Amino acid sequence: MDLNDEALHRHAGPRVQQRPHGGRIRTAYLFIVPDCSPASYGAPSSIPTLPLAIIPIAIDLFGSVVSTAQAPSIPLPLLILIGVAQNLGMLAVMVFVGLKLGQKLGLGAPLLDGWLAGNSVTNQWRASLRVSFREGLIAGVGIGVVLLIALLAVVPLIPNLPFVTAAKLAVWKRLLACFYGGLYEEILTRLFLVTLIAWLANKVFRKANAQLAPAAFWISNLVVAILFGLGHLPSASLVMPITPLVVAVALSFNGIAAVVFGALYRKRGLEAAMIAHFTADFVIYVVGPAFLAT
Repeated sequence: MDLNDEALHRHAGPRVQQRPHGGRIRTAYLFIVPDCSPASYGAPSSIPTLPLAIIPIAIDLFGSVVSTAQAPSIPLPLLILIGVAQNLGMLAVMVFVGLKLGQKLGLGAPLLDGWLAGNSVTNQWRASLRVSFREGLIAGVGIGVVLLIALLAVVPLIPNLPFVTAAKLAVWKRLLACFYGGLYEEILTRLFLVTLIAWLANKVFRKANAQLAPAAFWISNLVVAILFGLGHLPSASLVMPITPLVVAVALSFNGIAAVVFGALYRKRGLEAAMIAHFTADFVIYVVGPAFLAT
């Protein structure tokens, strides 16, 4: 049994001012500015890239913020090309580091690892995929319902939440935002950050043993959850005043979701965390607007 088969077996086990060219500048700006994704619970995030899937909804929500941007000193097509190349380069580094360090700790994407290694699609692989999908779906629905109820409760106190604005947009735009959260944010937060911080913490707790110490994982998971919550505040300041309540909502709502996704990442792998994150966003941003008072 090679390393990829071993990882797959483990995750399948019982534990298992000026406005020149406004529209074009707005679009180009969205390739390189901190992310304004509404696919977060209470406020937009500050991830330093913006994949294509989120551009339609980001333009609607935050286009007015960047529409007065000065024309860039380089041609717009070149600026967009640089932004796309930067995004792809960052994504490649995050995936490489996450998978490489994850192999040492028993973290990562076991299904993807097996596929990249050229392993045949076995019954065990299919069984693991079904388990990951089922647990990710259950966790996503659960966290989505809980956070949707909480969001609806705070809307009267923070009426300009991006959740409220996003509810007025086309369903297909909100659905694209779900893919962004489920795929890209999980690569950044779980595969890259949780794995990297857990690997560093593990050096402290297990000097002679490569096995992931529980304390190392939970330190990493909680640190990333806090960072994920705080990371939503800078771009939130573009559309609302940062009050203690906004800080509390960003930290608690995003933090709770991040802890759950992190625990699922450790138990079943990145694929299950992606499914959970996508499902939670779907419940909140596609289904949730139906429950907003008109």
